[in-house]
Amino acid sequence: MPVKHLISLWLCALLLPGAAIAQQNDVHPLLGNDWVLDAGVFFPTKEFRFRVDGSLPGDGIDFEDAFRLSDDDSTAAVSLLWRFGEKWSLAGQYWKLSDSSTATLDRDIKWNDVVLEEGSFARAGAGLEVARLFFGRTFSAAEYHEFGLGVGLHWLELSASVEGQIRSNLGDTELYKDSVSADAPLPNIGAWYTFAFSPKWALRSRVDWLSASIGDYSGGLTNASIGIDWAIWEHFGVGLSYNYFSLNVDVDKNDWQGATKISQYGPWLKIGAYW
Repeated sequence: MPVKHLISLWLCALLLPGAAIAQQNDVHPLLGNDWVLDAGVFFPTKEFRFRVDGSLPGDGIDFEDAFRLSDDDSTAAVSLLWRFGEKWSLAGQYWKLSDSSTATLDRDIKWNDVVLEEGSFARAGAGLEVARLFFGRTFSAAEYHEFGLGVGLHWLELSASVEGQIRSNLGDTELYKDSVSADAPLPNIGAWYTFAFSPKWALRSRVDWLSASIGDYSGGLTNASIGIDWAIWEHFGVGLSYNYFSLNVDVDKNDWQGATKISQYGPWLKIGAYW
């Protein structure tokens, strides 16, 4: 799902009129508690594209397409929100995803200064680990809604590897194996909005965004979600959200000069605890 569609949904949620709901006697646990813990399973559709430059830059390798990586892996995801004071909050989020596969290549693949030729047997792996920390301030709040802005930090760990047969200058074949990795803290700005249309049901949305050149990295990051939560009991509920994560950066490190484009989007089914 393109990020512009997700942001459009987020704006629609933000513009829902508060007058459309009568004043509630009870407050949804998402708005009436200091701590909110969500844990569940993320089912992302994903894209891993990496480029490692040799003497001349090459085209990005679409790992999903070239190596037939699975696009239906699930992964655990967790988030924690802490409200302190009257207007301040601290939120954390974590998930990790990795995949590997083997394939007979249907075209030449260029990695660094090496070409894995069409018809050769090759193996590839890719991974992403994300830890998010977000410090926010509430600017508008009532019994049925909350809106805030803040700044955050995404700590990312990226990895990619290829292995396969290459042909030497003498015409012989030999096994080639190489891997690259990078980790970086990337700051961002963000916003969130929660709208409780009953004491049991609430709509939650948020978006984080970055476009900058920071150290060895330059490019952009988007991390957004929109979903609904059902408070079954006072301190327990379930929820379903649609999460979108996109990273598109150039990398200029000693062991990796190139670029990466990663996207993950799909449903997150979760349980929640409030206290």
